[in-house]
Amino acid sequence: MPRVPDASLTPVQFEILEVAWNAAEGASVAEIWEAIAAGRDVGRTTILNLVDRLEKRGWLARRKVEGVYRYRPTVSRETAAGSVAAEFVDAFFSGSARELVMSLLGSERISPDEVEQLRALLDERSQSKKSKGTRK
Repeated sequence: MPRVPDASLTPVQFEILEVAWNAAEGASVAEIWEAIAAGRDVGRTTILNLVDRLEKRGWLARRKVEGVYRYRPTVSRETAAGSVAAEFVDAFFSGSARELVMSLLGSERISPDEVEQLRALLDERSQSKKSKGTRK
């Protein structure tokens, strides 16, 4: 399992990582700023500072390409999303994924199709754990 940097992510930091994940060669600060500024008013200096912090904390790595620093995430989108989700569950649901799912079901923010997809994922996970347990 890839090592996840210790500190948590804010929504805008995750958004910065999204821009970098979507850039095949990594993204420059200018490219990150342009992508985020297209959706809302944000200063380039703000993005520069956030990118710098993400690099110092280990979420981004930089390399110079043709005189421009390009930033690439050090972990996959799935790994980062899992980390954010785990922190969310810990902070708001006392670490209980069940409570999170019950909250979603109760709020009716989850569609019947999503319920079926979750059921299939849970069945798959259950089968995977059973098969791993029998291989010992």
